[in-house]
Amino acid sequence: MTNLFARPRRGRPDHLEVSMLIDVDTVPTAVRAVRRISRFWASRTHSLALLRDALTSDVVLLRGPAGVGKTSLLRQFAASLDDDTQRGVQFIDGSLTTPESIPQILAAFDEGPSAHVLLIDNHVEGAGLSTDHLLHLLRSDPNLQIVVATRQATGLESPLVALEFDVQVIPAEHLLMTRDELAEVLELNGVATTEVGIDALAERTHGWPALVQLASARLRLEGMPLRTRDEAMAVAEYANAALTADLEQRLDVPVSDDVRLLAVAPHVTVAIADAMGVDPLSGSTGELVAHLRDAGFMWPSSTRLTLAEPIREQWLREITERRPDDVGRARLRLLAHLVDGGEPLLAAQLAADAAQWATLAGVLRSSGPEIWARDPEGFERLVAHLRAHASMTPAVVDVLLMLDPVTATSLDTPGLVVTALGQLPDAKSAASGNVDALILRVSLLRAAGRFALSTEAAAMLGDVVRRSRELRPEVFCEPWYQIGMTAFAMGKLRDARAALTQVEGAAPPARRMRARGVIAILDLLEGDVRGARQVLTPGRDDNWRVSPWGEGIRLAEAWLQLEAGDAAGARALLDGIPATAGARELWPFAAGVHALSFLLSGSASDALGLLRTWMVRARSTPPSHYQSTQILTARAKVLIALRQARKALSLFEGPFALASTTAPAIALSQLYAGRAHEAFVMSVKWGLHHEPAPRAALESLVVSVVADVRLNGVAAHRTAAQRAEALSARYDLWSPWSAVAPEDRALVLQMLSPASRDEITRRCSFFASSVSVPHLTKREQVVLVHLTPTSTIADIARALVVSPNTVKTQLQSLYRKLGVSDRSSAIRAAHAWGLIETDPEG
Repeated sequence: MTNLFARPRRGRPDHLEVSMLIDVDTVPTAVRAVRRISRFWASRTHSLALLRDALTSDVVLLRGPAGVGKTSLLRQFAASLDDDTQRGVQFIDGSLTTPESIPQILAAFDEGPSAHVLLIDNHVEGAGLSTDHLLHLLRSDPNLQIVVATRQATGLESPLVALEFDVQVIPAEHLLMTRDELAEVLELNGVATTEVGIDALAERTHGWPALVQLASARLRLEGMPLRTRDEAMAVAEYANAALTADLEQRLDVPVSDDVRLLAVAPHVTVAIADAMGVDPLSGSTGELVAHLRDAGFMWPSSTRLTLAEPIREQWLREITERRPDDVGRARLRLLAHLVDGGEPLLAAQLAADAAQWATLAGVLRSSGPEIWARDPEGFERLVAHLRAHASMTPAVVDVLLMLDPVTATSLDTPGLVVTALGQLPDAKSAASGNVDALILRVSLLRAAGRFALSTEAAAMLGDVVRRSRELRPEVFCEPWYQIGMTAFAMGKLRDARAALTQVEGAAPPARRMRARGVIAILDLLEGDVRGARQVLTPGRDDNWRVSPWGEGIRLAEAWLQLEAGDAAGARALLDGIPATAGARELWPFAAGVHALSFLLSGSASDALGLLRTWMVRARSTPPSHYQSTQILTARAKVLIALRQARKALSLFEGPFALASTTAPAIALSQLYAGRAHEAFVMSVKWGLHHEPAPRAALESLVVSVVADVRLNGVAAHRTAAQRAEALSARYDLWSPWSAVAPEDRALVLQMLSPASRDEITRRCSFFASSVSVPHLTKREQVVLVHLTPTSTIADIARALVVSPNTVKTQLQSLYRKLGVSDRSSAIRAAHAWGLIETDPEG
């Protein structure tokens, strides 16, 4: 113990006041001399406050490398307690104080105040007072609290010790200096500064007390100011190099460039050092790490060590300048080691920091779910960095299409996809030995809208996967997912289900969730509501549902709510599903369900505008013929609900001819276009003789029941109604009954059982909103096409070669039919009704 703050002992009446530090009669030998607190040091107000608050614990640990200011903080803390007459304080050097001094320490406390604080600087396990000796002190003195400053992880952090004593560690960031404390140091040193210079120096010194002191001392001794960022950079580099060189001179092992490779890693373990190829000149890697830790080069921890920021920064600069290729190779080996070791987030962050974009794409592609689970915001930042900086290689484009909503909706995406495809080998070459390239080719061909080529490549991929028996599970699952999604895009639902079922059985949780969402959509498309519910029930509280891989699940859940009769709830869910990342290829089905939710929640007038908004996705993710058919049938139902069945019927001319997917919608259009007999014949034919899926069969049966009622009234046959009831009950599928118009509803319900009537009555009709698309004359349509926010009546009249009065008359009629009073409102209303193609805000 030192006599620097010597104090008289309590109980001696000849002294007037009680001082802070307790003197011990016999000072232990080899105690490090305590120097005065420099007048050029600012008070560490923030850290001292935390340290004082931490004294509610039995043990307070200040752990940090050399130069982080532990000793100066202890001295300032001792000085801050100078006026505290309720605490007796002793200050010792833990590595030099011998165990034989313990009785003297305890005796000195006995003669002082009742509360006892022992400040131990430079605690080193195996030298001086060990952890066992400190625990003996704590057990011997129930009023004792100790503050320990150390460069090492100690036994005091043991959970067994925490069972007996309260142990608190001051977090590393609270040992550093704040920006205001740095400014005060510069002021005490008489350095002329500016705010810019202070900010730059604070940024470059990382709040490191030793660097701040070195920089301010140099500026003071050289009489230099700190006004510009360049001056701050220069003095910070000097301080950094000086501190690193000083520590290297004290180290008892040589520092070679191979040792400096440790600076590439964010933290250091023996396994990481070996993985990067660190080769110490003498001894083992483990001994090197131990030497660095004991010499104060690293932040101490029981599990991993981190090089002090100044040293890491200096070493990394030096080794990168001298051996950049070795640094690149070490970084790649490190990233592979981190991914294999279960730390993909750290690997991805390092890849981004080093601008290793191909590596970052690989990590996100293989371990994206794990990164998202640990840090969703960090995951989004990494994806944004990849989008902003990476060259658009096939792997990068594929990752961005899968994970980035911005890329998935960008008008530039088709060009990126085509460019990426040009960099891949052809399908036959890839199939002969490059499975990953073939997987990318299948995915990107589908993204480019080349579905026939994608189907061909997917067939080759299936052959490769079946022949290979050595694929890892994650490599095995992705090919089958791509094969399944290609079959789905082509409308081959059974093949899609078979492939996706293999993925669901073997994939990791996030990718299993992605496949399960598509399987549920398949069930709902076919009309098996009960089956879809069973698919979605397991893991209902799974966190992956809110991830990019859970978008398909969320779409299926919204669809299920719609099937259950909760159109408003389904609409709310669908409003929040972007369908741009994990569900990027499901947008045609999302669009159809979203439009139906509008119809059934009383917003039929907005449904056409909604569909038009969804169709913007076709510019970045082209739909297949099968997917376009789904959009077409949804549009037909909206037009039918708006009492425009003849327009709905005209949609199916051209390439969208009669097929199992379109027959129910065509029959429904005929029914409400006044062709009940044709509707009846078509619905019976396609409902009975073409083995449709449950949904298509039920939709056809519902049309036939309504058509029969319209043709025969109460004499209509009940057989079709009974078959329809049976299908609805078997698959829990009741939404097709919403196509029954209000004028037919009473007679149709009379043909059904009470249970079925209850189910159907709980669900709204498509026609519940009782609105229809405004009917415009050809002249009004022509005027509407030429109507823009900036066009004048004279402009429109010149374009149409008519008089301004004629245009004015047509505009008044147009406003009346649209229920508006000005041209801006007319353009928005026409867009919402689907009457024009232009942007309503253009």
